[in-house]
Amino acid sequence: MRILVVGINYAPERTAVAPFTTGLCEHLASKGHEVTVITAFPYYPEWRVLDGYRGRLFMREVVNGIPIRRVWHFVPRRASSLLQRLAHDFSYAVSAFFAGLFVGPFDIIYCSSPPPAAALSAFLLSRLKRVPYVIKLTDLASDAALATGIVKNGFKVTTARAIERFVYDRSKEIVCLCQGFIDKLTKRGIDRAKLHLITDWADTECVRPLTGANPFRDACGVAGSQFLVLHTGNMGKKQDLLNMVRSADLTRFTTDIVWMLIGQGEEREQIEQEIRRRNLGNFRLMDLQPMELLRQIYSAADVLVLNQKATVEDAVIPSKLLTYMAAGRPVVAAISEKSEAARYIREANCGLVVPPENPAALVQGILELKQDLMLRKEMGMNGRAYAEVHFTRDKVLQCYDAFFRPWSGDGKQGGLNKEATLVAQ
Repeated sequence: MRILVVGINYAPERTAVAPFTTGLCEHLASKGHEVTVITAFPYYPEWRVLDGYRGRLFMREVVNGIPIRRVWHFVPRRASSLLQRLAHDFSYAVSAFFAGLFVGPFDIIYCSSPPPAAALSAFLLSRLKRVPYVIKLTDLASDAALATGIVKNGFKVTTARAIERFVYDRSKEIVCLCQGFIDKLTKRGIDRAKLHLITDWADTECVRPLTGANPFRDACGVAGSQFLVLHTGNMGKKQDLLNMVRSADLTRFTTDIVWMLIGQGEEREQIEQEIRRRNLGNFRLMDLQPMELLRQIYSAADVLVLNQKATVEDAVIPSKLLTYMAAGRPVVAAISEKSEAARYIREANCGLVVPPENPAALVQGILELKQDLMLRKEMGMNGRAYAEVHFTRDKVLQCYDAFFRPWSGDGKQGGLNKEATLVAQ
């Protein structure tokens, strides 16, 4: 089968959606499918096009045997305004559409969304090429924009949801990362029959508990007697990581607690300034680390933190939480009680959920686990066991095999094999 993949994020990006899109494409290619990818120049989470890719409008390359078409799009230094976000999303969508005109033939289009504008490109290409398109929905963009304050006007939200409704209605199938997406989209009038649950995976082979000496912890100067509180990944508005900085300030005289952020993002500069302003000697801020260190990094932590703005009531489980579970470390999540992530944490019994945007509550959760080694071990093992049952790479990719099977013949069939649903149930 010939598959065109449209998605703004791909390798060598290492966080968020990119590893999953890359892993899926390489898996499909290994199964004999012809996969072509139209993606952007790598820029995330730094919000800066990487060296070696700058100054280009278009680029062809082959990554692990897969033809990649990279197209220009606008990358703001901080995508903090609606206009910047729209320019970012639609510039990619327009570039991807024109690149798609010169690719093919193909039997199906697979689109990773957000941005919803990318799904508009998939829709137009599907009409011109007379093939179906399917969407993998990794977030509800209109909800996320509203929760983070990028959009506040009711008319703008209504317009955004109208665009989403348009592309969702015309897609053949929609892959949802969690039941929360299915529930929301059904309430908004999307045909329930086309909504299917396939979660992301946790890399349970790469990320697993490490016992004994930890070179990463030693290299960071964190003593064995100190308690390391760690957050990894994107540093954006949604994560509200200033909450961690304020929490660290509350424990500045508790010398055996060390706070650490590893990653990049649009809010990193502000976070760094706030750490300096408060003169926090108990806080470490580090760049993204090499993949081969992941096992050491997560195992170095005594507690892993998941943090979000209070207005974020995600209907999706963050990929970060899947990795935390695989690491076998307890989680303290400063998130909405109504979020999907909170539901998973309670179901897996792998951590504590505390009120968001409340530094004292986060500190209280950290101290509760700090004082109870057996509880930390129990929650860490619970998370690891839950990931091994529900979120292994092989299990999720088998579901995608079932998902694409109906189109592997003449490309005209529809429907989804039941094997591909209910991965996380």
